[in-house]
Amino acid sequence: MIPFEHALILLLLVASLSVVGRWLPWPELITFLLGGVAAALIPGFPHVTLDPGFFFLCFLPPLLFSDGWLMPLRELAKARRPILLLAVGLVIFTTVVVGFVAHWLVPGLPLAMAFALGAIVSPTDAVAVSAVTERLRVPARLTTVLSGESLMNDATGLVGFKFALGAVVLGSFSLHRMALEFLVLSTGGFAIGLGVGYGLGRLRDLLRYLHASDSMIEVTISLMTPYAAYLLADALGVSGVLAVVAAGLYSGWRDPVRMDVEARQTAYGVWSLLLFWLNGLAFVLLGLQFPRLLAAVSDEFTTLQLLAFTGVVAGTAMAARMIWVFPGTYLPFLIPRIRRSEKPAPPAAVLVVGWAGMRGTVTLAAALSIPLLLPDGAAFPGRDIVIFLAFGVIAVTLLVQGTTLEPLIRRLGLREDESRPKEERLARMTAVEAGLQVLRAIETSVETPDERAALGHVISEYEQRLAVLTAEGETRRSAHQRRKAGHRYRSAALQAERKAVNDLWRNGIIIDEVHRPLQQLLDHEESMLLASVPSESENPKLISE
Repeated sequence: MIPFEHALILLLLVASLSVVGRWLPWPELITFLLGGVAAALIPGFPHVTLDPGFFFLCFLPPLLFSDGWLMPLRELAKARRPILLLAVGLVIFTTVVVGFVAHWLVPGLPLAMAFALGAIVSPTDAVAVSAVTERLRVPARLTTVLSGESLMNDATGLVGFKFALGAVVLGSFSLHRMALEFLVLSTGGFAIGLGVGYGLGRLRDLLRYLHASDSMIEVTISLMTPYAAYLLADALGVSGVLAVVAAGLYSGWRDPVRMDVEARQTAYGVWSLLLFWLNGLAFVLLGLQFPRLLAAVSDEFTTLQLLAFTGVVAGTAMAARMIWVFPGTYLPFLIPRIRRSEKPAPPAAVLVVGWAGMRGTVTLAAALSIPLLLPDGAAFPGRDIVIFLAFGVIAVTLLVQGTTLEPLIRRLGLREDESRPKEERLARMTAVEAGLQVLRAIETSVETPDERAALGHVISEYEQRLAVLTAEGETRRSAHQRRKAGHRYRSAALQAERKAVNDLWRNGIIIDEVHRPLQQLLDHEESMLLASVPSESENPKLISE
């Protein structure tokens, strides 16, 4: 267990490394990893001993839940075939190929432990991939496939990992029994997760109906949901991982329309901070374990052997993905039904999917969750070398694929298609028209001149917004430029307002009780202004008229 003072030091280290990582030419997770290694070499830096079960329980449920929460269900359903081929077929393929290669390559590594390594390195990392795809605005379907794969292959890989560890403990393996247990564990886990998500959602509705809830209580229940799903499923002997994923998918469908504004804003802020902490801490903790891991495996293998093992295993994992994606994409189109209903992805998009195989936090959490001892008290066979190789696969894929994925996408010329900008424009127009319709209905019942003047001002703002959204051609380009300029001027005015209020407070002219609400009001106005920044989707050059 990590003492409280050590946890504070680690959080400070994560924040410091995040600042440094903004100027380094590789994914931030690599900075956390290398920073942990460097910290471990500092004399006097706290030595952290991890409990495998605690690490798995602490880190995985919220990470998997957040992936499920953010997954768009409509797009997930549309892309279910390629996602399942990657999340199930590719995971099994990677597990088997990496397992046999590792068993052949590493002297003394049991086959079941080699398969455990293959299952550990099969899930991809959503954070590392989305950091690139969101910034470059790649086609929406490509983003959906990569995100859906990352969500589902976490569950598949971790279930396979548990089966492999069970085979190590029992000393035997039955494919028929494994398939049957996998079906029971998966179905049961998914059902438990849906039940927990639904039950806690109804509890939140009841508390709100009784006026016994607020945003803090809502967010607290939201944070407890992944742990409730995981612990209940684990207690019932079914897959806790799939339970968490199911709870996340249900909550992601429910929460955006059932939470009020304050609860949604608070939830986004709290969850963003929690995920930043967990992703950073996971890699810093792995870095802190590296000197001990290196010392443990160095007793059995030379430095040259360790480098060769790491290179071959990482290369096998990367090659297995590239070998799978092209046949997995195009062979289904030999079936007439699929050929009639879908269009095959362009080779450039398939190449990006094949290269977007960075491993991250889930691989790390699974590796560090390997028990220290067998039930009979003996050391768990191959634990150190498996964790070391998982460390190597994470580092190699993040350094090689993580640093080259963005240049590859730019070189291939993949760009966002028209679907997302058009849907965004349609949503904005529909919302403004609905608001305008209500305001005009109210107009007939307004009696006093002051109310009529105020209502007229609001109606004119809505009419102006609608005119901008419905404008075409040159008119639309002009309106887009006016909105950008207006946003710039409003932003400058808000900054001046904030400076004036802060100066009054610093000089003792106004007290905290006056300053704080004004500052919150300005922050709210600035957040609304940032949310209304004219996006590229409103640029007529990007949408065919």
